[in-house]
Amino acid sequence: MLGFFSNKSDHPLANLKSAQQLLDGLPKTDAVEVLQEIGHWIEALIDPENEFRLDHQYAVLRLLDDAAHPYLRKITHSYFAATPPAAFQENRQWGAMNIYFTFSELGYLNLLNGIRNGDKGSSGIKSFLPLIVARGIYAVSGRLECAAVRYAPIDPQLWEHLAGFYAEAEKHQCLDEMQAVYAGPGEAASIHNLFASLLMWYTAGVGSFRPLDLHIAKRLITHMSKSFVIDKQCAADSLFSFDLTHPSAPTRVKEAGTMYPTSMRFASVGGAPKLFDDMLRTLGKHLVPEELNMGAAYSADMVSEVARQLSACCNAPLPVRRHTRRKIKVNVNVANGFSKVIEQTAVDFYLDLTPSETWEVEDISATGFRCVLPAGRASNVKIGALVGLQPDQVMHWGAGIVRRLSRDAQQNLHVGIEMLSSKVRGVVLHDNDGIRHDGVHSALFLGNPEMQSGEGLVLMQADTYSGSRRPTMKIDEKIYLLLPLALVEKGEDFDLTRYRMMEQDTSEEAY
Repeated sequence: MLGFFSNKSDHPLANLKSAQQLLDGLPKTDAVEVLQEIGHWIEALIDPENEFRLDHQYAVLRLLDDAAHPYLRKITHSYFAATPPAAFQENRQWGAMNIYFTFSELGYLNLLNGIRNGDKGSSGIKSFLPLIVARGIYAVSGRLECAAVRYAPIDPQLWEHLAGFYAEAEKHQCLDEMQAVYAGPGEAASIHNLFASLLMWYTAGVGSFRPLDLHIAKRLITHMSKSFVIDKQCAADSLFSFDLTHPSAPTRVKEAGTMYPTSMRFASVGGAPKLFDDMLRTLGKHLVPEELNMGAAYSADMVSEVARQLSACCNAPLPVRRHTRRKIKVNVNVANGFSKVIEQTAVDFYLDLTPSETWEVEDISATGFRCVLPAGRASNVKIGALVGLQPDQVMHWGAGIVRRLSRDAQQNLHVGIEMLSSKVRGVVLHDNDGIRHDGVHSALFLGNPEMQSGEGLVLMQADTYSGSRRPTMKIDEKIYLLLPLALVEKGEDFDLTRYRMMEQDTSEEAY
């Protein structure tokens, strides 16, 4: 293919032989260094000053990309392992992935623009347009994931690039052409599959999943991608829309009867709900389906937790905000984690009650609020974390769970918190069988007004809840027998549980 190119240039990427020699000289034992080097070579390849013809760029880019992919896979497996790498190694791996995806995506975008513009050498690679677009969308997805795992703002140009890739494939009527995007494990995919799964993954999980769960969600949605539907018309089951002419992050479809421009594309889940139901039945048997390409070994419980959340997104209408948000400026004292909240509420233990942090609330609703933390103060904030909250001038503590995270252009962290209760009480749970030596547990009773009469929510240390255990709890000189109803949510350091409360005769008091 490159026989007619001049070999006079001394640039190492001027011909395939010298490019291959560069690859052969890489330190194969350091995947991070390999990926970074190849990323920068791609940057040089598409530099206009080098004046490489478009067909030459394609040939060398594909050589570099194919060589890089096994190292990318290795790094991805390590970065998203069930046991994460140490912080230093994690930063190296993230940097390598981000560099590589950035220049890979720009490389394929450069090819696409060259084909559109009829640049020299473009006629020889038009037949490869489906692969160029597929790999371009794959790289966009990688860049989005790199930003998402750090809750970073998304570069608006990424949505423009995604729209450009998809629109060109639509124009050339190759959306449904199945192809092996890369060699190695994984099913063949079409541009339609890649585009649909990217939109579904972004709207279902970004900002509301922990980094590892976000990656598991991406794997699951990729597995379901053949079920998703992208249409030019808004259908009854359309969930999200994406504008090819004025691209931005996909948005929820509006109410029936809304007029949309012809450039809008609509995403719906198609047959995914049934597939999720089948998958959850298998996961319920503590088995990860063999056909799932998860890329790493994850337990059935880990996969099941994410699959249930995704299934809920597919099976139910998108939630509508029920409560108006109000702008507000107020400081709240914050206790991070179950043990810290216990310290703040179990005053009879005479513990140090100095709050660990103060956060500033930006807006509030009946069910939660949003805080903004300056860059550098938010390293220990995680999705799903339990936090104790005490507004200024308020004596008692409440409790909430971090549900969403995102960063703005100044790297400030926006923290969305769902309130469990505006007032919690430190209590002690006593087991009643007289057998266990650890039969006394500190816990938090939530005064939740939405609970049915005779029921209560209790926060306890992780792995403490048992459906067969019936502890007692003392509140205001009254003793209650707690009959277990459900484990509502399991966090990293807490169990959120629901009990039926039966008041006991005080003559039976054993405290």
